[in-house]
Amino acid sequence: MKLIISKQFQAFIESVGFSLEYVLERAGIPNILWKEELELSPMEYCRFLNELDEIITDDQVLAMSEIGNISTFMPPFFVALCAKNAREGFERFAKYKKLICPLIVDMTDTGDVLEFRLSFDIPEVDMPRFSVLNEQLAILSLIRTGTGKQVIPVRIGSPYDYSENMVKCIGITPEKTTDNIITFSRQDCALPFITQNNAMTEYLEPELKRRLEEVSTERSFIGLLEKTLFSAIPGGRFSREEVAQSLGISVRSMQRKLSEENTTYQQEVQKVQKLLALSYITDPEMSIDEIACLIGYSEQPAFSRAFKNWTGMTVTQYRKQDASR
Repeated sequence: MKLIISKQFQAFIESVGFSLEYVLERAGIPNILWKEELELSPMEYCRFLNELDEIITDDQVLAMSEIGNISTFMPPFFVALCAKNAREGFERFAKYKKLICPLIVDMTDTGDVLEFRLSFDIPEVDMPRFSVLNEQLAILSLIRTGTGKQVIPVRIGSPYDYSENMVKCIGITPEKTTDNIITFSRQDCALPFITQNNAMTEYLEPELKRRLEEVSTERSFIGLLEKTLFSAIPGGRFSREEVAQSLGISVRSMQRKLSEENTTYQQEVQKVQKLLALSYITDPEMSIDEIACLIGYSEQPAFSRAFKNWTGMTVTQYRKQDASR
């Protein structure tokens, strides 16, 4: 098994003042930054994180975990902030994290609270302190950013100590526990995300913003449908039933209107998916798996086939052509 240090995580590390060459050297890993992806074995990955754990400060962990401080495009937060509420945002965050790192976010609904337990998907390997605290604080930042409220967890704990600044940020005193846990009330998890609509436009590339503005000025039913799909697809809520409900009509009425415009629902979905994909493809830091997830494909091969149907080229061929322009 090979593990990828994503471009976004690399940018994270450098944003707090560390060079990747320095961390790799400390971990005894050859300088392989010339490769397209920083691919490590499970043991190399653990050594890399353990060395980072040795040199990073608690204030740097706090800075890394705060969504508002992130200057680079971070797909896990993006797909979560496009959710309709905190619970759905957490579910999407947990699902997406599995694509980019060996982190398991185990969610348990006890009725009164939603409980998160964090662990590595690497046998007999514990998460280092900075990884645990960073992920817990990132989850907290996610619900606060999405809801616009200073949500306080019901419970948080790990085998590690928390600095005074971390405790102040969290709002409660962490517990010493064997598991890495953070818990929120059922009421807080039901809070709507105010970022559901604006997260899309905040993170989109300029060309996609331009197209979205064009769509928003169209008065036809197709224009309204496309505008809805721009937010619904990254949010994972683009079934016929969900989109029809957001437009205030029945599925049958929506199908009839589309037929009058000589198109189908699937054609409109693919039109928006293609536009989203072509925008994301221009970012060399985004992997095919990440792009597939963002435009609603659960499996990378299915997205790759669709992309070739749209453009006549593979993703790699399209990126090479785009880079040569």
